[in-house]
Amino acid sequence: MREHQGTIVFSEYDQAEKAWYLAVREVGGRQRRLALAPSPVPFDADIGTDSRGRPQLIYERCRGTVSASTGCELFVFSLVTGSGERPVRNANDPGRNDVSPTLWRGRIAWVREYGSGTTATPVVYTKTLTAPRSQPSTRLPGVPQRRCSTLVSVEPLCGPTTSRRIPALELWGDNLALIVGYVYGNLGGSSQSELRLERVSDRSARPVAFLASGESDPFLVGPSFFSGRLAWYKACGDSREPTCRTAVGPWRYRLSTRRYERGAPGPIFVLGFADAGTRLYEVVGCYPAATVGLPDYGPQPAACRIDSVAPPAYAPAQPPLGDLRFP
Repeated sequence: MREHQGTIVFSEYDQAEKAWYLAVREVGGRQRRLALAPSPVPFDADIGTDSRGRPQLIYERCRGTVSASTGCELFVFSLVTGSGERPVRNANDPGRNDVSPTLWRGRIAWVREYGSGTTATPVVYTKTLTAPRSQPSTRLPGVPQRRCSTLVSVEPLCGPTTSRRIPALELWGDNLALIVGYVYGNLGGSSQSELRLERVSDRSARPVAFLASGESDPFLVGPSFFSGRLAWYKACGDSREPTCRTAVGPWRYRLSTRRYERGAPGPIFVLGFADAGTRLYEVVGCYPAATVGLPDYGPQPAACRIDSVAPPAYAPAQPPLGDLRFP
């Protein structure tokens, strides 16, 4: 689920057809499925603008299953002309999965998947939609290759990351926000995740938030931009864990001052999130299978809904960077 100027785009599951459709909810609450073929797996879609500032969608189409998608390619769809989907021919690589796209004023960023498992190397690229196919895409930093700890008990202090992944990107002007995951074996927890902020123009990058996995299975959701702020949500995967009730909630980070604000706790299990300033959009009701006693951990799509809520009270907060040192 993504938002732009009050319009949100999301994947809608059809229980009878066992398929996913791409849909939009416009300002005023009007909701409609788009005239596009369904998909066996959810669409990873973003809403932004083309080079002329008109609303446009970018999304991936994949084959296979949610846990084993193949043949993923990028497509765009104009919400103004409604002339049908168009493959992003100057970016798609037929031999690789191209996923997690984001769009802003005719520029796109996306992830190309290389390898799998512990040797996975997802690479972030950016390019304009009007650039010729012969023009190379620009590679951005993406997932950090090494990490270090501030804990004196950790030996060695620094080491390589493995099992790299990038579940979400969001582009806004010269800023690209990424939620990335990896395993840094020298730090406690089976995996870690970061919210990172990169500048497209100079390929610089810095961490904004860090999260180590634990008993409550915390995770980061979003990100989104509004009025010079980067926003995201800290959620929990196990609603039975008591600490989740106070640990979850929305966050904001002002780009100009690098100061943080933390919102009052909200829903525990949030699968999608966007902050538009005056409204928060939250995907809730998708209860983890572990909570309802099912064998496979994952959301139950038929129960999902998108809530539009007023922002809670926010208060200044310390940077949520944990025990990680960023070389």
